Amino acid sequence: MAEPKGNDAPKPEMHAEIAALIGAIAKAFSIPDMEAIAAVERGAIAMDFGRDESGNPFVAATFGEQTARIYQGAIKHPKSDDSPGE
Repeated sequence: MAEPKGNDAPKPEMHAEIAALIGAIAKAFSIPDMEAIAAVERGAIAMDFGRDESGNPFVAATFGEQTARIYQGAIKHPKSDDSPGE
């Protein structure tokens, strides 16, 4: 794949943010970073942006039946009837 040129090229700080997001996704779903990268590339992990009831931004990630909200510095999983949640 050719590198983007000009204004389309990703900024260096974006690389760090993307790497941090991939790392958080891997941690949220208890998978290795490389598996998280592959899952994102093939569309197996869906992501969306959101804000919670307090207005805090997060990335909502779904992998199979698992979901997580990834905040700056925190990962939250939804509570279910049979698990304590976070």
